[in-house]
Amino acid sequence: DNGELIYADTGMSFNTNVVATSYGKHWVIATAKDENDMVSDSMYYFVRHDAIVEELPEGIKDGINYIDENTATLCLLAPEKEYIFVLGDFNDWEIENDYEMKITPDGLRYWVELSNLEDGKEYVFQYFIDGTIKVGDPYADKVSDPWNDQYISNATYPDLISYPAGKTYGIASVLQTGQVAYEWQINNFTNPNVEDLVIYELLVRDFITKHDFNTLIDTLDYLERLGINAIELMPNSEFEGNSSWGYNPNYYFAPDKYYGPKDTFKAFVDECHSRGIAVFMDLVLNHSNNTNAMAMMYWNSEYNRPAANNPWFNEESNFTNPDAHWGNDFNHESVYTQQFVDSINSYWINEY
Repeated sequence: DNGELIYADTGMSFNTNVVATSYGKHWVIATAKDENDMVSDSMYYFVRHDAIVEELPEGIKDGINYIDENTATLCLLAPEKEYIFVLGDFNDWEIENDYEMKITPDGLRYWVELSNLEDGKEYVFQYFIDGTIKVGDPYADKVSDPWNDQYISNATYPDLISYPAGKTYGIASVLQTGQVAYEWQINNFTNPNVEDLVIYELLVRDFITKHDFNTLIDTLDYLERLGINAIELMPNSEFEGNSSWGYNPNYYFAPDKYYGPKDTFKAFVDECHSRGIAVFMDLVLNHSNNTNAMAMMYWNSEYNRPAANNPWFNEESNFTNPDAHWGNDFNHESVYTQQFVDSINSYWINEY
């Protein structure tokens, strides 16, 4: 155990207790040998301190907060949880004391400051909750998907960061300090009057073969000739899979990478505004699918549905028609859901 011999004997099998004598990571190695061969296997266990109780730094919001080119503060709303570690590329996906999140005095939020990040470098990370749950950040504007990213071409999303296969499982999120802000060309766009709107609704996947925002920009001449002054996009925030109508959402702040990078989406909005065309987004705020981080954090595995203490979701849908609901039903009576919806709307309006 961490280099200290704790058991030695001869025979074909053994049984012994490993007693934790100090905090932190313990690497346990078992070695068997005879006159001709030797074989080893290992594992590690971690003895954690109680979580540090400390108020959030001023100005920190839920999600990823970029402090400077080398520092980010992560904040996760997670009432009733015992402890949370952050695992990621920055610590080789290992549990470390410095990456255990602090808890606020009200017990609602966990937070940690990440320092010594490389300016401009992308890092994939997850929250490791109570030793059993791994999820991405619900507020992340980019996710790393082990099942679907491999099918997105470099032409659609250049230099897409690779999923850390073999180091974790499930959807993770991406952070990057030192991002260069998109330079908007149109800063004084005025929406058409409601009574004058002529809206063209489209699904990026089906409207153009290349299914990306870059190509969609090239079709605006055609759309403008039709006489429309608004484009309504079917859901284009992250959803499960790649080829979808988008009504199976999981991460609400991230444009789906199957349509290209977020700055390309901004360029599309910018070009629309330069032509007097408004852009509407279809945001699916009624339900969310099982890979949604907030559903996974409080989940009833016995009944395969959100747990009774889930802050955001009902256990079952409140719709009286069972054929008219999908996924997990948001509880819009919950103040947590109301705050989350407000954050989504505010983010897309202000960021895009």
